[in-house]
Amino acid sequence: MENKSSFESRWVHATSEQQERYRSLIKKYQYIQWNDKEKSYLLWLCNLDIHTLDTLEDVFEKLEQSS
Repeated sequence: MENKSSFESRWVHATSEQQERYRSLIKKYQYIQWNDKEKSYLLWLCNLDIHTLDTLEDVFEKLEQSS
């Protein structure tokens, strides 16, 4: 429950750009069952600059291809 309220708190304080990045990531990896703690981390990662986020997505794609 603590993780859910943490996510909700972060969501309320997130910028619209951060929320859009988050939605995009969730949509892109919709086959993954994200728990509340992971969602909080994803939202936090979406606060990073766009180049860092792009690099992170590249890493996700490489991991996906290797499995």
